[in-house]
Amino acid sequence: MNKAIALILAAAAPGLTPLAAQNENPATLLNQEVILEQGVEVAEPETPYKRWTIVPLYTFTAFNDGRSAWQQEYVEILYQPLRNLIIGTAIDIRQRPPSGTDILYSALASWYPVKYLELHTKLTFCPDPQFSPNQIYEGGVEYQIAPRLLLLFDYAQYNFSSVDPLGTGSIEQIKPGFSWWFTDDIFLTLRYAQGWAFNEDNYNYYSGTLNFWNMPRGGRLSVGLAYGTDPDLDFGTGDKSLSNAWIGSVFYQQPITENFSLIAGLQYVYRLRENNSGELYQQWSPTIGAVWKF
Repeated sequence: MNKAIALILAAAAPGLTPLAAQNENPATLLNQEVILEQGVEVAEPETPYKRWTIVPLYTFTAFNDGRSAWQQEYVEILYQPLRNLIIGTAIDIRQRPPSGTDILYSALASWYPVKYLELHTKLTFCPDPQFSPNQIYEGGVEYQIAPRLLLLFDYAQYNFSSVDPLGTGSIEQIKPGFSWWFTDDIFLTLRYAQGWAFNEDNYNYYSGTLNFWNMPRGGRLSVGLAYGTDPDLDFGTGDKSLSNAWIGSVFYQQPITENFSLIAGLQYVYRLRENNSGELYQQWSPTIGAVWKF
């Protein structure tokens, strides 16, 4: 089977990410790899595979306007009992002063009922939120419609019952998109998000990520650019409303051994004021992490 066709059987894994940030973050990219490889295993039953994957990540966020720095520690454990099924769990510790520290717990799954169709879901709970949603419900579907074209669609609901300053209620969001393979190792993912916040406001978001999986010594480079509202990046800022931002990211994954890789990258956010009249703040978020399969 052609490698690009085999890879495209799989998903870009938005259901297997921390809190489903709109833009490509390191956990999104690492999970993308896991699910793409799962697609190869579904398409080619003779392909060997590792049952366990562990992904630890650390992110430090600095601001330009005197705001206190943020930190995030994230660990995800995935288990593949069958070729067409991945289940997992994750813990996400977010320190976002002055709002406080939240710990989010997640259960997630990815399933191929047939070769060209992938379904995924993720359930996230925060027992004592200071700024995060109390619950997050996510689900999606991905379908190979052509040899190099993958269609994407996701839904997410963020429920708040006790968090200020955004208030109580929910944020709902739909997120269609597609991935296109130019070659076996170079592909582009474009996403659009439409959201509704607390039955009062609506927002949208546009993002694109270009992936190069043909770097020297097996390295993988991802470069992303996005514009719009990403609710996840607003949580914990203390701002009383959602706002737009320009977001750029670059991440690189380098294999060290056959089953162990390191990842490093940087995300830059230029946050606009509520009426887009000018800069609210800028932030820089370097990330380091690893992927271990066994």
